[in-house]
Amino acid sequence: MVSSFESTQMKFRIGCVLFVVLCLCSGANSQCGSSQSCDALGSYYLWQGTNLTFTGTLMNTSDAIITSVNKLPNKDSVQSGTRVNVPFSCGCINGSFLGHVFEYDVVKGDTYEKVASLYYANLTTADAMAWFNEYSEIDIPDNAKLNVVVNCSCGNSAVSEDYGLFITYPLLPGDSLASIAQTENLDQNLLQDYNPGVNFSGGSGYVYIPGKGMSFFLEAKVSFDYLSCLSLKILMPAFEVCNESADLAKMN
Repeated sequence: MVSSFESTQMKFRIGCVLFVVLCLCSGANSQCGSSQSCDALGSYYLWQGTNLTFTGTLMNTSDAIITSVNKLPNKDSVQSGTRVNVPFSCGCINGSFLGHVFEYDVVKGDTYEKVASLYYANLTTADAMAWFNEYSEIDIPDNAKLNVVVNCSCGNSAVSEDYGLFITYPLLPGDSLASIAQTENLDQNLLQDYNPGVNFSGGSGYVYIPGKGMSFFLEAKVSFDYLSCLSLKILMPAFEVCNESADLAKMN
């Protein structure tokens, strides 16, 4: 007799296989080594009614980190209908593809489509939600926990070794290769080389946008952690674990 846990593991493995097929069809990278990992960013479209606190909770980070990464004056300075980059860790899932598995707590009325397209702003899809979870679309229990799988990239040395931080960017109607390249100040050919076979004007799917320099995630995290350490030292003078963060902060 197969236990519920074993059934879930089996479905997750099958989901990995199906997801690789989807990645191949979309032109995304689909192979990785078990030790491969990097920092990544997700381009999150702020829909009407959301805020950075809610976004941070969904993406296992904080509104302070998102504010720092995007160099915003404060967490309330962003408007709906704009994008923010949200940091997350990118790793190899089951030796099949690079991604990150977020965990979402279901509330009454949730569907895979709602979680994927609204709450996670098309960083994943309803099909992927169905593949990586054991529940049918019409039978998702209230208070269940769902796997939300977001693809990511650690780069491609065959294209260039100059870029080390990549944004998973969901395409929206009106996007094009030219518009994204102009906004990100990138060469169109380079952007297409990182996303072979992808139609940037398709209005759906995702692309990877390369960035240079130190990981924005690390830079923001160091700053945030250092400030947190200083706050703790004010409250607890014997607290002495800030040295490494301080050294990193001074380097940047």
